[in-house]
Amino acid sequence: MDAPLPSSGDLNLARIADLSLAQAAHQITNGNIWLPSMNKTEAIKIPMTTVATIGTIGPYHADINGDSTKSGGTTTIRGPFNIVPVPPTTVPTYPVLWSHDAEREGTLRFDGDMQAQTKSTKDQDEREAVDLKAAAIWASASHCHFNQNFQFNSQPTAMQFTPRRTIGGRAWTSILLATEDQEKALVLWGNTSLGLLVHWWIANKQQSGRGNITPNVLAHLPVWNVTALTPDQLKNAAKVFDEVCQKQLLPIHEIDKDPTRRELDERFAREVLGLSESIIQSGGPLELLRMKLAQEPSIRGNK
Repeated sequence: MDAPLPSSGDLNLARIADLSLAQAAHQITNGNIWLPSMNKTEAIKIPMTTVATIGTIGPYHADINGDSTKSGGTTTIRGPFNIVPVPPTTVPTYPVLWSHDAEREGTLRFDGDMQAQTKSTKDQDEREAVDLKAAAIWASASHCHFNQNFQFNSQPTAMQFTPRRTIGGRAWTSILLATEDQEKALVLWGNTSLGLLVHWWIANKQQSGRGNITPNVLAHLPVWNVTALTPDQLKNAAKVFDEVCQKQLLPIHEIDKDPTRRELDERFAREVLGLSESIIQSGGPLELLRMKLAQEPSIRGNK
């Protein structure tokens, strides 16, 4: 078993019961799909990279709506926006995905929950500074958002897609890629059992049933390199996303009995990666992976 000690940071092997999952996660981060029950000769190469290499990570939430700060007698507005509810029958100029809501987060695609409004200012100079900051934050808005404090035993989505470009918030960090289809492909990957395995492997699992990945760690999170796909692969990934994104998912601790997750896994493996049927078939390595993940104490928590 190959699981080297890191030169810095957390030891990923901590709080993992089944070391075959650790080995599989380690292999995927190095570009090899080599799952439990697969022979080494059956391992499949896939392009892997890091989030910061292919995308722009959105701002820290305090830089969106943070309070004013004083320095040397001068008051500076840190966050240019106030985050407020969206009134009924209105469409926000700056939609925001700010917090978690279990009732609406059962699918890969859902709208933001709040809106951003620029703060009032005391003079023209402050107005110009706020407008510049607001423009920079809006430029980071994306369709793809990352669940930075993932409750494995109650939440189903590691990444999600907003129909409109949306500012990420306290619970969901935005990841801006070059095209909408690339963002769909990344959200699709992040919610397959393969992507979830890597998410869980990298996350800080100190809290029972929860995995935390801060924006700084997110920058180095290993992900499928959607910028290296062929046009057909990207088209197929977007097609699979469009056809499953409104189907209900179960929380991760129930991944072994989730029919939508199984469909997502199988279609992604078959139609996008082109994996062999021996890996995808009932009782094969993909199903075994889901079964093993569902039994991990750090995923189940007290469930």
